[in-house]
Amino acid sequence: MDNLEINDLHVVPCVNSRFIQPSRVVFKQNDQERIWDYITEHDDVSCLVFNTTRQAFILVKQFRPAVYMHVNRKLHNKNSGANPVSVKADDSSMKALADASAGITYELCAGIVDQNISLKSLMKQELLEECGYNVPEENIHKITSCRAGVGSTGSVQTSFYAEVTDDMIIDGAGGGNLNEGERIEVFYLPLEKSREFVFDETKEKPLGLMFAFMWYFDKFKV
Repeated sequence: MDNLEINDLHVVPCVNSRFIQPSRVVFKQNDQERIWDYITEHDDVSCLVFNTTRQAFILVKQFRPAVYMHVNRKLHNKNSGANPVSVKADDSSMKALADASAGITYELCAGIVDQNISLKSLMKQELLEECGYNVPEENIHKITSCRAGVGSTGSVQTSFYAEVTDDMIIDGAGGGNLNEGERIEVFYLPLEKSREFVFDETKEKPLGLMFAFMWYFDKFKV
């Protein structure tokens, strides 16, 4: 993520998205009328990957616009004196105030369920596309599935675990789908530093990653 720059930032209405559909549902719950806003999105898969050759976990490091905009809005609100917790701020005229590094996250290799194939097959594709490893499906083991964004999306996340070796590395693979604008950096996290990393709040990471590591620590008594 060296030399990362964000410029020419402008916010436009979200219409005809390929990935999300915001909606509002009106219903009665025990005769009380309720309204709820929600977002329809794809389910997704993710995988905690451990390279036994290097004794290190394989994570992906990338710029996440949503994370950046969250930080940027808070900085904008602080500078302008606006309500710091408002979600109704007009982003259309917002400038890029935050440093680009504010949007960098550390994540598990993951992907959306947008193909009618098995989740293991989909995970195998993502491991090659993002991390550059050709992993046999028998090496990919399901941890569990859970609901994500229960107040906003309700989608299903399925977590996997896989052990790999350097022999599975495919030259020239990895880094994400450049045709979709992905710019992914493969990040190796040594086993002995993993517990410290999980609780390091200076490294932005999603809850699913933290769960996967806690599962690993418990299962392998690390």
